[in-house]
Amino acid sequence: MRKKNLEQLIVNCAYHLFDEKGFDNVSVMDICVACDITKPTFYKHVNSKEDLLSYFFQSLTAKIPDDWYKYSDETNFWEKIRTGFCFFMDYVQSIGIDLFTAAFISNLHLYKGTFEDIPSFKSEMIDLIRMGQQTKQIKNNSDPEQLYECGVALATGYGAYWCFLNDKDHDLTMDFVAALRNTFQVDQSYIDQKYYREGAENRL
Repeated sequence: MRKKNLEQLIVNCAYHLFDEKGFDNVSVMDICVACDITKPTFYKHVNSKEDLLSYFFQSLTAKIPDDWYKYSDETNFWEKIRTGFCFFMDYVQSIGIDLFTAAFISNLHLYKGTFEDIPSFKSEMIDLIRMGQQTKQIKNNSDPEQLYECGVALATGYGAYWCFLNDKDHDLTMDFVAALRNTFQVDQSYIDQKYYREGAENRL
């Protein structure tokens, strides 16, 4: 089996086991058995179980539709931006508190680049923010890249807050969108009401 294919197999099997048993309850040997490989083979491709968390965003990129970035003169740029950030928030909730917490703690001990930007995605998001400013949908005229970085920081922070709450039913996305909307100073006429909850801003 080619090196890249085996590496992907290890990642896929590990994440399946993490989801099924919880990160702390899965050993390297469990992953080896699931992949039908030996420990030396595992360590030839991956330094440790914790290092597997650096693949955190790998499956996220596959979930982003190829055409999500397309826009026209009639585009609601705020909704495009919200959708872009919500790819991350929805993904965080889909993998669960246990695995996201493990990824967060692992990177606190030694940053492995788990939360690094996806370059093409970052570029597209910055372009959408710039267009949102030009069309007056976004009233915060700060540098688009800085606004993007603020959005990333908010997403990471709300993800951490979700871990602290340890409440899988908490509506993480609703709270995050309210904070993002306030930061970007979005024109009210462009806000989708299904992402607006009375009093959400008062908790920020």
